[in-house]
Amino acid sequence: MSNNVYTFNQKNCTSCYSCVRKCPVKAIKVSKESIYPEVIEERCIGCGTCIKACSFNAISVTDSIAAVKELIKSENKVAAICDPSIAGEFEDITDYRKFVRMIREIGFDYVTEVAFGVDLVAKRQANFANDNSGKFLLTSHCPVMNMYIEKYATDIVSNITPTVSPANATAAVLRNIYGKDLKIVSITPCLGAKKDINRHQNSARLDAVLSFRELRRIFRELKIREESVSFSDFDSPLGFEGALYPIPEGFVEACDLSTSLIEGKFISAQGADDSIGAVKQFAEYGNKFNKNFNLYFCEGCIAGPGSSAKGQKFIRHNLVTEYVKKRIANFDKKTWENNILKHSSLPDIICNYKEDKQTLPTPTQEEMEEAFVKLDKATSGRHTDCRACGYGTCYGLAEAIAQGIATEDMCFTHTQKGNRIFHQQLETTTKELISSQDEIHNLKDILHLQQTHNAEASKALSLMIHNLKIGVAVIDENMKIADSNASFIEILGDEAKEIDEIIPALIGANVNSLVPKSVSTQIDFVLKGEEAFINKDIEFSDRLVNVTLFALIPHKRVALLIRNLYDNEDKPQEIINRVTDVIQQNLRQVQEIGFILGEGAAQTEKMLNTIIKLTKKD
Repeated sequence: MSNNVYTFNQKNCTSCYSCVRKCPVKAIKVSKESIYPEVIEERCIGCGTCIKACSFNAISVTDSIAAVKELIKSENKVAAICDPSIAGEFEDITDYRKFVRMIREIGFDYVTEVAFGVDLVAKRQANFANDNSGKFLLTSHCPVMNMYIEKYATDIVSNITPTVSPANATAAVLRNIYGKDLKIVSITPCLGAKKDINRHQNSARLDAVLSFRELRRIFRELKIREESVSFSDFDSPLGFEGALYPIPEGFVEACDLSTSLIEGKFISAQGADDSIGAVKQFAEYGNKFNKNFNLYFCEGCIAGPGSSAKGQKFIRHNLVTEYVKKRIANFDKKTWENNILKHSSLPDIICNYKEDKQTLPTPTQEEMEEAFVKLDKATSGRHTDCRACGYGTCYGLAEAIAQGIATEDMCFTHTQKGNRIFHQQLETTTKELISSQDEIHNLKDILHLQQTHNAEASKALSLMIHNLKIGVAVIDENMKIADSNASFIEILGDEAKEIDEIIPALIGANVNSLVPKSVSTQIDFVLKGEEAFINKDIEFSDRLVNVTLFALIPHKRVALLIRNLYDNEDKPQEIINRVTDVIQQNLRQVQEIGFILGEGAAQTEKMLNTIIKLTKKD
């Protein structure tokens, strides 16, 4: 139903816990995983108290400007519906008709006031109030209070007047007039409306909620100023005394009911403490009041958290009443009554509120004792109750720890004790480091010496490789040549020589493209540790070569040695050794053949011996 509209900017957050302290429903938690506060979406009622409490701009609300611009760009008609408290917000605009034109300049096709929706809801509220069924009700025009009752006073959810908010009622009326595809943006000081935006998916739905602060930003961005626009009035239907709705007593007046303390049927409560207190008392002692409750979480909508910081409550109060006075001076009440009658039976202005219980379980005695142990405090006894943690008492913090929405590190005294222990440990460690300073210097000298030796060894290895007459290459774990000599390049042939002219010693070249696949496969075996040493004779470019492989650094470096067996210097001994090996390895086989073939086999052996003798003579 709702969505999370508040996010924390950890860069700006100082962990002062003012947001925790001010949140009326414990919807902000601190965990071990993140030392910074975060909003618990399902517990949040969207009131915006945390925004007001934060002095460091560490909490931001979902920005709707981009969404509104996309709606205006769409093919659908778009209407802006304005909360009557707009008169108190834009005191710098001398005539409300200029203000209406400024909103049209943004790109809205229609601009209406929520006052008519207030009138519709107020009439239904009046009908319920005049009903003698004995059931007393809570007004439904404040989204924040509706969410609070649904989550934390579930026993009296059925006592919420079954009507939508004035903004949603206005939306239903406009779609009844201009078509179901009409897109509607609510302009309001209420941030709770942003969180509650998904409650309705019928004709009463809102497509976007734009705060007064966001509206001012759009005016600045588009350079829309009062002096540059002409007059324009709100589109119909126009509201009557519903325009007094931002003032708590104004809604009762819009209901056309007595505000007398004796005869009146409503008790009005405004502000977080009073409105929540009223709900709690209504839930516990409702049968003793014989009154309906008119609830505003803020001190009237004139003081909503989506308003600009400037402006005082009573100045805004006066601006709204003066605005309404001018608006209804020549009001066509007959047309208004006809519109009320026409739209009062719209089915989508009916709304039944549902339980969404979010009360936290009361911790057991054992859980509380465990929490106090974490705080280094006794379950009962003297507590500081300093409130630095964001909770009113040490017991409140311990309870929150047991409920999993706080940590012991939030406690100032606990943290201070931990800091002292830490500093003591740090001091001890510092002394140990100072006493070990000479050893560290010695280690540095030894390390430098080792590095020097390693560099010298590496240089010596490279010189040795380049001075060897046989072909040598060092292959890394990526099958790239790390070093090679001229003999290696000579054996590989012309293609390798051309590469050598561009890349000396073929360093960085892929060995897979230079040697036969049988050789590269063997290199891979040695790199992976599947073979420690390999020695084979293979044919390579119409030549017989000997290939030797072994690991220089396991899994990191492999040495590849290649000898051309047709080289004159190596030929006699190599040929003799190999022919002798053939004779020795196959002597028995020759003898067996001789048994079968007689003198013919003997002749074969004689020929082999002749080859050996000729080779020695050469």
